Amino acid sequence: MLNPVISQAKEWGFICQCQESNSWLILSQQPDRKWKLQQNEDRWILIVGNTPQLCLHGSEAIAFLKRHHTKHHQQND
Repeated sequence: MLNPVISQAKEWGFICQCQESNSWLILSQQPDRKWKLQQNEDRWILIVGNTPQLCLHGSEAIAFLKRHHTKHHQQND
């Protein structure tokens, strides 16, 4: 069964990559956005540029993705 964060990210169109360590990386659909979410066991690390910023629970990671998904769609409407 797929992680709920990954399932939601894929549904919203984010780029999801499984790494060799079997952890996930989520990237923005917009290449100019310099953030990514990297899975670390049951948490998600928000990385901006190449600097880790926050350690998020799954629900917080989904809220972060929702905000960026909604913001992206509002700009394109």
